[in-house]
Amino acid sequence: MEMGEAELRILKECYAWKRKIPNAILDAPELHLGLEFYFTAFYELNTTRSVGWSAGPIPYFSVAEYAMLHDLDEEETEDLHYHIRRMDKAFLEHNAKKDKEK
Repeated sequence: MEMGEAELRILKECYAWKRKIPNAILDAPELHLGLEFYFTAFYELNTTRSVGWSAGPIPYFSVAEYAMLHDLDEEETEDLHYHIRRMDKAFLEHNAKKDKEK
């Protein structure tokens, strides 16, 4: 996945002002070819989770609806569920750890 305009602007400003490059850019994930779809899907589906005292998991039917809207076949839908569940688990564990540190 390539850097967006905002990231490139931040890099240019960091170099111009001799500032440290933000960790969010330095530690950005490097995605293998073809995984951009799942990365984008996760961020779009992230808006469908319930939020109360803490964030809940992305609903199963939100992922299924996303697959239908993108005309995925059965195998592609299974792959989408697999990747979203793994990213969601990591996201929720990361947030739980941050909450404990507060």
